[in-house]
Amino acid sequence: MDELVDRLAAAPADRSLDGLEARIGQSIVARRRDARALAALAPVRFASVSLALAMGLTAGGAVAASAALAPQHDGAFSSGAHLAPSNLLEGRR
Repeated sequence: MDELVDRLAAAPADRSLDGLEARIGQSIVARRRDARALAALAPVRFASVSLALAMGLTAGGAVAASAALAPQHDGAFSSGAHLAPSNLLEGRR
């Protein structure tokens, strides 16, 4: 094992390490810039999610209320003819 480690230590590096610190510094700066941009957009993201939630609740509540107020034609032995595709496509006459 020691022989393998010695051979590895004697082998030349497979890539240059010149400019490594500069690239790391640029990467850190870019990550900080992206984090600041995300933090600045957080209120907009929160507002858009809240608006979508409010719209969904409003629309869902309206549909549920209209379904609850609609007369129920379905009984245990009733026919579902009013749900036939031909009636739904042509509309009510």
